[in-house]
Amino acid sequence: MTDTALTRRERGLRRWLIAAAIAVGVLIILILAIVLYWMRFVLPTEPDPFTRGPWVASVATTRARIAWDAPAGTTVTVRATTPDGRTLTARDGVLTGLTPGTRYGWVASVGDQARAFGSVTTPPTAAGAPVRFITFGDYGAGGEDEWAVARVSAAQAPAFTASLGDNVYLTAAPVLFDRNLFRPLRPLLAQGPLLGVVGDHDTLWEGGKALADTLGWPAGGDRSVQRYGRIALITLGVEADPDDLPFLRTALAATAGADARFVIVHRPPAAKNPILPVVRAAGVAAVLSGHNHRYERRATAGVLCLTVGTGGAPRSDGDEFTPVSSDAVRSLAVFGTLRVDVADTRVAYAFIDAAGRTRDRFTGPAR
Repeated sequence: MTDTALTRRERGLRRWLIAAAIAVGVLIILILAIVLYWMRFVLPTEPDPFTRGPWVASVATTRARIAWDAPAGTTVTVRATTPDGRTLTARDGVLTGLTPGTRYGWVASVGDQARAFGSVTTPPTAAGAPVRFITFGDYGAGGEDEWAVARVSAAQAPAFTASLGDNVYLTAAPVLFDRNLFRPLRPLLAQGPLLGVVGDHDTLWEGGKALADTLGWPAGGDRSVQRYGRIALITLGVEADPDDLPFLRTALAATAGADARFVIVHRPPAAKNPILPVVRAAGVAAVLSGHNHRYERRATAGVLCLTVGTGGAPRSDGDEFTPVSSDAVRSLAVFGTLRVDVADTRVAYAFIDAAGRTRDRFTGPAR
């Protein structure tokens, strides 16, 4: 059919369809061009420049160290913002000139772009000043439960985290550190240092030395005194026994002026454990342990003993491998984290499960 055979109305419709088709084609080309431009020049296309971290490796009253691993040749600049809006630039990851008892936000930049961020809270120097920390153990399996516990823990904005052992499953071989520890805990470790002890599984690889060295723990994660300002953590390693008593008495004497002291040992002490009378007499706030994959609050030989083996490592559905202690005041076979708030002469405890629900809370003396 020729164009002359079409009616005037048909010719107009035909021209309109051709114009519409051209317009649609131009629009498709324009959309594709915008998408390609957005993907090429606007959206971030570079991979994460960090192979580990960054994380807060240590913090003191006036300084903090941010650590990371990155491919050779990567230039990283760490800057922190003070409460009054000034910029502090780290030297080799070390921030200096900080004010005690102050929280700083920091970013780690590669080139002109911030590629990681976190915060660091310096310990206060005033007696009785508030300090919050998080504690849990038995977490280093790399599964979703561990990721969930880390998220809930990070949401509490702690100054530091106290590990109760079994940091990397099934054995603390260095090849597993990133998958099972640094990646799941990245948002938490970006807020404060990880202090604590090794557990049974950690010691299966060279006694846990590689793990302790990586985290900067003294004494290979065994007997030591680790401090966050006026808070003292006296660590005894995997299990407390009579051989620990000389060290324990020395450590308690050296930390007598602390606002609060906590003894950390991976395996929960039984009622007849010889450390408990010494701990009770010294006025230690609590003994913190893991190993048993559940949360328990116990009053054992007159000492507050808290088991928080709830960091995300697999547990049985029943009580065969996670038994309830006979002296437990509260026992929960759930994943979660224990928030500890020290202020003045009291300590407030709150066990928060992996969905963010508070399942147990109470207060006790700080000393």
